[in-house]
Amino acid sequence: MRTNRPRMQPPAQVPAEAIERLSPRLKLERGDIALVREPLPRVNPRPLSTEPQWRFRVCIEGERGSSQFFTSFAAAAARAEEIAAERSARLLFVEDGVVALLANYRPPM
Repeated sequence: MRTNRPRMQPPAQVPAEAIERLSPRLKLERGDIALVREPLPRVNPRPLSTEPQWRFRVCIEGERGSSQFFTSFAAAAARAEEIAAERSARLLFVEDGVVALLANYRPPM
């Protein structure tokens, strides 16, 4: 019995996968505002919950001591956007090493 469902293909044979590998990835540049999701450090060796907990770090790429930490994405995003607008910089979200552009406050060239 045949169905009209698409056949599964290995990722190496999918054209979109090849394009994704060739396309340039966003990279953080000096002065960019990074909003980074990272695991919350554990201080209790036997926590009540084993579910991962997250924190959000807002920092200016290339500036030591610029990190600010938040427990909610909304608060971190608001602060990151405020800094990016003040500094006319890009705002990028980083999760698991993947960089995504959220906003670009750079003046047009």
